[in-house]
Amino acid sequence: MIASLNAALAPVWGAPRSPSEIRRLFGPPEGRLIAQQAPDDPQAVERFYRYYRDHHQRIAKLFPGVRGMLSTLVERGWSLGLVTNKGHRSTVITLEALGLRPFFPVIVDGDGLSRPKPAPDGIALALGRLGAAPGEAAYIGDMASDLAAARAAGTVGWWAGWSRPDEPAEDWDYVARQPDDIVRHCLWPEGSAT
Repeated sequence: MIASLNAALAPVWGAPRSPSEIRRLFGPPEGRLIAQQAPDDPQAVERFYRYYRDHHQRIAKLFPGVRGMLSTLVERGWSLGLVTNKGHRSTVITLEALGLRPFFPVIVDGDGLSRPKPAPDGIALALGRLGAAPGEAAYIGDMASDLAAARAAGTVGWWAGWSRPDEPAEDWDYVARQPDDIVRHCLWPEGSAT
């Protein structure tokens, strides 16, 4: 996302920005974010998607253990949903490139929401599509907006600490330092959680 946003917006900004500067922009899906940053450059969005698609396999890698975690959860009867602020096009590119699409029968992306995380709307919509109550669910994330959305939606928040191991985790309900922690320390009997 960071490299793709720089590819799209550096011509507008006059120079690339640092990862921390770009992370501060995160929230709306990339189409809206780019439109806010480059309202007079209609090609900026297409520069983003072209770079995102062409460089995805080289830059984006699945964290070790994530595929095994997802496989185990599905095997145990959990229904999985994906809630992301990313737009539909980038979400599809990522899921297909990493071979993750089969794990998620429900996908809620930022293009389908008027209020992105930290609003609870995406999680609530995913729970409704899965037929699950908030108390039967957990949300796994790695940003403060993920935890805020989980709490606002009435679910517990698991911190995906393998993604940002140097960040503090004390506010999260549960901490997973590696994907296997989600499986080993799940709080619900098999088949009863979403």
